Amino acid sequence: MSALPSPSEDTPLVLSIGAAASTERIENCAPLTRAALHAIVKDVLARAAARLREHDTAKSPRADLLKKASTHWLRHSAGLQLADRKVDLRTVRDNLGHGSLTTTRIYLHVDDDRRHQETDKKHRVDW
Repeated sequence: MSALPSPSEDTPLVLSIGAAASTERIENCAPLTRAALHAIVKDVLARAAARLREHDTAKSPRADLLKKASTHWLRHSAGLQLADRKVDLRTVRDNLGHGSLTTTRIYLHVDDDRRHQETDKKHRVDW
């Protein structure tokens, strides 16, 4: 494949698992399916969790959480990071493929965090 795609290029960016590698133009290749990508990510996360457990048994709860992570979890993490960095909400919406800004607003907990910090700072209860 050339370094830059041509305007009519239709080769998938990520090929399906088991696609033959060739120096010639790859034609009629299927893209990586969502299910295959999910399986790859789950495998990577499970291996990372196992390594974390092996390295430090005290971090077993974190390893359990890591093993439960998924592509959907990563998607939400990406949306949250964008919102926290004050990326325009319409851009976040479009990147995540949401139909409306109402759906995307779930990532805007920054105002809730700020309100909580301000309340905690000024309204202390000395028990």
